[in-house]
Amino acid sequence: MKRWTLCAVTVSAALLAACGGSGAAGNSTGPGGTTGGTTGGTTGGTNNTNQVTMVDQTFTPGTVTVPVGTTVTWTWPACDPTGGGYGGYASCISHSVIFDDGSGITSPEQSQGTFARTFSAAGTFKYHCGVHGQAMNGQVVVQ
Repeated sequence: MKRWTLCAVTVSAALLAACGGSGAAGNSTGPGGTTGGTTGGTTGGTNNTNQVTMVDQTFTPGTVTVPVGTTVTWTWPACDPTGGGYGGYASCISHSVIFDDGSGITSPEQSQGTFARTFSAAGTFKYHCGVHGQAMNGQVVVQ
């Protein structure tokens, strides 16, 4: 019986290590934890920041989680018409930020610069690019 108990403990420890757990309080600083977020996915991932950048045809991060009263800033990268931008393509791609909440809040269509919005109420605020449509989208989660 002791042999099976030892085996089960060893397997449990291996699974816990593979999943990133510590066996005690858990992993509070890993991806998506209290000190960061996750990245990737079709909308650029999630992060606890107030900055969004346009990368190719993606808002990065795709989901931003902020407290009420936070100003989120969207940044267009510096324009490089020579092809030194992302993947060898010119980075002078125009984008805009259009909120889907019916507020009428939109950024100008531009290929460089910034746009900011202050969120004074809790909720999930979805948006998309006016140039690229719903295929280029993101959201701000205000808590």
